[in-house]
Amino acid sequence: MRYVDATVEAKETRTGWPVLHLYYRIDRWRWEGLGANGRTAALEEFAGWMRSRAGEEGLQLVPNAVVGKADLGFMAVHPEARRIQALSQEIAATTFGRCLVPVYSFLSISEATEYVTTPGDYARELVDEKGMDPASPEFAAAVAKFRERMEAYVDARVHPRLPRDFTVLCFYPMRKARTDGRNWYTLPFGERKRLMAGHGETGRRFAHRVTQLITSATGLDDWEWGVTLFARDLASVRDVVYEMRFDPASAVYAEFGPFYVGLRFGPDDLASVLRL
Repeated sequence: MRYVDATVEAKETRTGWPVLHLYYRIDRWRWEGLGANGRTAALEEFAGWMRSRAGEEGLQLVPNAVVGKADLGFMAVHPEARRIQALSQEIAATTFGRCLVPVYSFLSISEATEYVTTPGDYARELVDEKGMDPASPEFAAAVAKFRERMEAYVDARVHPRLPRDFTVLCFYPMRKARTDGRNWYTLPFGERKRLMAGHGETGRRFAHRVTQLITSATGLDDWEWGVTLFARDLASVRDVVYEMRFDPASAVYAEFGPFYVGLRFGPDDLASVLRL
């Protein structure tokens, strides 16, 4: 069946934003070696650096006190790769930064998934499942409204605005399996899209508890994607990851790297949160 022109897919190239995760351990011996006056000056310097970066146009910087695998973490998003590259050097150039030992880093770029529901998909659903006439004004209006909604969704993925009111941050890298018998990339595109649709449906059940950002790292780091979860409590992170692992897209085809969990804090809390 032919559909009206409203269902034609828009072909548009979108450029995502670089995203960097940095994790550090504090070298306590080196820190103590600064002496009381040196530590005070170092704290003032670094807190001032954090404040200035919080007000920098275009830069989204999320400091977090890491539980377990590190002491301190930063998530940074900026439209320019050079700004992201300079960030870790700025940290290293401070007195406090010279007491930090890098533990882990991950570079990726924001993206809109290729498995997103298209206006054509939605149009077929309207006809095949809801019996709408593709020549009707109601059909054209429904497709136009869907296209507008998806445009906003895609833009939010490509140009993310990190939430400010969620205090828990969880980051982990992942990739799709390529082993014999479960190679994700040998599946037909339609099958992969079907599996990811079910995976996304599970995630949407937690939309009120968790905000998720998936970034692409193919060719940029050792894994294919980075997943960042923002929540108000640890249980929400645990619950969404647990539930989504039962979907075949994860249960059969996903492989996960290390999980880093941190609690957000501001410049004024630097000393108390990190016990400096």
